[in-house]
Amino acid sequence: MGPRADSHDDVYDRQIRLWGADAQKRMSNARILYINLTGVTCEIMKNLVLAGVAAVVCDDRPYPEAVREMPCSFFRAEDMEKAMSSENDDKEGGGREPDAKKAKKTITTVASAIQPKVEELNPLLSGRNSIEERPIASLPDDFFVQFDAVVASRLTVAEAKRISLSLQKSEEGKLFIVTDTFGFDGCAHLDFGNSHTYRREIGKDKLSDLLKIEPYITMSDMLDVPLEGVKGRWDKVVPRTLILQRLLMDYWGQNKNGQGKQKKVFVDFANDWLSSNKLSNDGDSSESLDLVQLGDIAQHPEVSPVCAVLGGMLGNEVIKALTGKGEPANNIMLFNGLDGGCRIFSLNGEN
Repeated sequence: MGPRADSHDDVYDRQIRLWGADAQKRMSNARILYINLTGVTCEIMKNLVLAGVAAVVCDDRPYPEAVREMPCSFFRAEDMEKAMSSENDDKEGGGREPDAKKAKKTITTVASAIQPKVEELNPLLSGRNSIEERPIASLPDDFFVQFDAVVASRLTVAEAKRISLSLQKSEEGKLFIVTDTFGFDGCAHLDFGNSHTYRREIGKDKLSDLLKIEPYITMSDMLDVPLEGVKGRWDKVVPRTLILQRLLMDYWGQNKNGQGKQKKVFVDFANDWLSSNKLSNDGDSSESLDLVQLGDIAQHPEVSPVCAVLGGMLGNEVIKALTGKGEPANNIMLFNGLDGGCRIFSLNGEN
């Protein structure tokens, strides 16, 4: 038996009271593209799907290898162990299988593995959620423009720039978030689009006139800003968390095939990367990087509470983008899991 005709308003009653019927309608009509699922992007997706925002998952990585250490309630340990056991049985009996049968076997992707879990979250979105199993490199530029927002993790700088340039071709403002967590830290780059307008909350049930984000800088320009000169009003040196995300984006991009798992490989890469970006690593500074410790984090980066808290904050930024209500975070969010603090650091053309 399907849901009652009035179940939409019943399910989203609290949200309609909070954001308004028009805002809920915008959310219910929106679709978000999630690229490369991680603990933090799964938290964003879970929150938004429950709020009535449809999800399209683009992740061609093999399941369960790519998500075995991901802090995510979508993937149960028993299911992953069963999948791994099945793969091992196939490998052990590989010599006895006909070549034709082997050719028919397909690799289960992360996207296809999570699809039924997403459908279970919110039956009202049945038929609107979908997946994309092609690699990012094979997707045409106009593929990304069809979505109201793009939320991504584990992207290389080149991939993020390409998606950013594609979204800039749209006349509508398209939110683009690139976020990662690493140990107790997390960082997100946010681009709401040049045409995005919003109304600031100025009191109970009162909103300001339409405003634009200032200063505005595209994602591609953010990633082109030389880190050596990045400073802020309260930052005399480059924020450590920002350095970590950019360093790991380049490292993970170079080691997508699972190479470089040894700690020494990461330490050598990090030293060369810091040198090429003209960044010092003064051991006496509170912002200095412990590269040996970071080498472990690079292989096992995610901590569940950090993903949950940062994912909740970023989910709220997506809702701001879809509804146009609330001042958006412009344009870097830096999260510290040790004290639970999250602050905004704005890059601009002067950095």
